Amino acid sequence: MSTQAAHPVSSEEHVFIEDVWSRTEPKYRRRAFLLLTINVCLFAGLGCVAYWLRTGVVFAPRIEGYWEQLADTFNPTPDTEYTPTGLSLAPISIEQVPMMIPVLGLILAAVVSIPILVTILYRITSALPFIAVVGFIAVMPWLAITLLGSCLVVSLNPLRFRSRFASVLLALLPVILYFFMASRQSSSVVEPLSDPADRIKMLAPLILAIIVSAIVMGIVLIIARVVNYRPGAIAPLLAIMFLTPAAIFEFQVGRDELHYRLLEREFGPGSEYFVRTPIGDVFESAVERAFAARKSASIAYETMRDAVEFTWLLALDTETSLLFARYQDLAARAADRFIHLFPDSIYAINALYIKGRALDMRIDMESFRRNRELVFYGDFPSARSREAWEKLVHQAPESPMAADALLRLAMLDIREDGVDEAIGRLILLEETFVRAAPRPDQPIVETPMDTIMQREPPERSLDIPVAQKVLAGRRLRQLLKRNRDPLWGDEPLVAISYFDPRDWHYESNLAGLFKRYPGCQLADNIELQIALAGGDVAERIEALKRCVARDPRGDAYAEAMYQLGVAYQEDRNVSESRGVLERLVSEFPETIWREQAEARLRRLDRATAEGV
Repeated sequence: MSTQAAHPVSSEEHVFIEDVWSRTEPKYRRRAFLLLTINVCLFAGLGCVAYWLRTGVVFAPRIEGYWEQLADTFNPTPDTEYTPTGLSLAPISIEQVPMMIPVLGLILAAVVSIPILVTILYRITSALPFIAVVGFIAVMPWLAITLLGSCLVVSLNPLRFRSRFASVLLALLPVILYFFMASRQSSSVVEPLSDPADRIKMLAPLILAIIVSAIVMGIVLIIARVVNYRPGAIAPLLAIMFLTPAAIFEFQVGRDELHYRLLEREFGPGSEYFVRTPIGDVFESAVERAFAARKSASIAYETMRDAVEFTWLLALDTETSLLFARYQDLAARAADRFIHLFPDSIYAINALYIKGRALDMRIDMESFRRNRELVFYGDFPSARSREAWEKLVHQAPESPMAADALLRLAMLDIREDGVDEAIGRLILLEETFVRAAPRPDQPIVETPMDTIMQREPPERSLDIPVAQKVLAGRRLRQLLKRNRDPLWGDEPLVAISYFDPRDWHYESNLAGLFKRYPGCQLADNIELQIALAGGDVAERIEALKRCVARDPRGDAYAEAMYQLGVAYQEDRNVSESRGVLERLVSEFPETIWREQAEARLRRLDRATAEGV
């Protein structure tokens, strides 16, 4: 018997083990297919998480308009929504929640490293499903294309080094280049981040992703070499890289953070719906179509234009517009759903604020008539929002949102002939927030620690001007206390509280008060509001000068002087503006308008010193 027969040699000694598929035994092939399938499933889950963090939707292909959205991602110019940079900015911005830096860094590290490792250990054909997950499930097609290039780098013989770790480092170069280009892409969200610290935080997930990718790939290659490229080197680390960011997000960030940011993006102050929208071209096209359709009726073009304008005004009227009412109801239901799902969330109060604000939104009809623009405003409360504001004040009486809520509730109280209740709310507003509110010209100072890893206060993104709310509350309280008429009682105050300053009938409604309540104590305030309602600055100045020329003992006199100074400044008549404001400061030091006048004078001084 020969020595060869006595000592049979295993097939592994005759075959150079280059990767998992180098082992041709059935048990290794079955194990390789099984583990590769597990890896693809885990990686698909990771892709779902990456998409969920952007949209709140778990599985992208199931959404309506999926293919249109996917096609839009190939247009790199509009925004960074579908890039790693966009993942860092919305809906949960790392500026607001810095703990998203490790979450996003680890997710991106897994997304980058796994396809490259699969290419090395299983060959490039096996990496294609992983690249498809990045493109079609995570909806990051540009990153998928970049990863395909990286996989080609490690699979091509001319670019393969003796050291496989050197090869994977070379494969990271296209990813680094892509991250660099994505970070420089212009975006409406990126541009405001002028602070270098904010931009560094924006880049932090990308830098962390590159570092972790290199470390993970190095560890997996070492494990693969130790087990002589048997299947199973990738799955444990992939599971860890899947579970670790998920755990950090769940316990350090929270699902409520994502759902609130989506609610805020859809219905909050930064909502794409409540913006200034030019519709002049659309309106003119509608007029031309209507005129062409009725040309045989010999109707003049201007007559048709007026008819179409009247139709549009009726359609846009928030009291009758079913479309706008449905949107408000949608916002209210979305806020209620968030509160139901996350009743203990720090953002439950924010959701109440968003609900109340959405129910108060109206369309500025005068802006449509003058400029053919859809302009939305929400500072004239609707009775529909009362419940939301009352809940907010009850649950968070010292939050900045309560300042706005108290002011709106006071305005609603007046309409219900509750002047005493309104005064009580306004006193509470001033006592609670006057010390916390900065002066109108005083910047908000932040310490360095506020911008490192500390989460922003929940109300910061709502950008509530507390100082303006306090000032408006003081002005309204002064108006109520000084105009309780001995003859008419509170009727003039209740009547004027129903008049929306942006309503197209506002001036005529005010004029009607003179006839209904002749000689009422509110007359000087009515005259001032009529003067302020004028559109042309020159006409407004003349009307305000007439208000100032009257008896200075009226409670509207100081405000009329302040508004005259503002109008002069708007008309670029700095000397007249300064004279009126300085006179106001000296003659009426006890009024609420003195501080406003002083602040405006300081700004005038700064502008003069800077040569503006």
